[in-house]
Amino acid sequence: MKILHRGTGKLVEAVIELVEEEDWKIIEKDKRFGFKWIKEKKQIVHKIRLAVEKRILGLLSIEDIPKELRIHIRLIEVNSDDVGKQKDYENIAGCLIAFTCKQSFKNNYDGFVSLYSKTELKRLYREKYGFEELGMNLYTELSNSEDLIKKYL
Repeated sequence: MKILHRGTGKLVEAVIELVEEEDWKIIEKDKRFGFKWIKEKKQIVHKIRLAVEKRILGLLSIEDIPKELRIHIRLIEVNSDDVGKQKDYENIAGCLIAFTCKQSFKNNYDGFVSLYSKTELKRLYREKYGFEELGMNLYTELSNSEDLIKKYL
């Protein structure tokens, strides 16, 4: 998958992989992440990084809920260097969300992915990523999830 380096306008190869034990010490000390990620250590947590670098650009904690045929995004965060108008890289969150959609299809959940957002990001998830509201949660499925995979992966 590729993310956009805003300074050069070039697409740069990125990878998503499981957070490894040695990553937890780095994440805990990294001031670029605001959430207490150590609380997610027992969950399924992925990182996105440049293919040529170890520096973590974003984190994703997911929960597989087979009885409801969905994957729930517990927590997602892009490092502070890549948020806002001055960000270095574009599409980090989109890649993490699309990755989750792809996992949902692999699990035969028809791309059904949910998340709970209590912040102003709720609007962003609806407008930028096509999520729909369902009670307190947001969700994506089927064609929207396929569109996210095509766009970001």
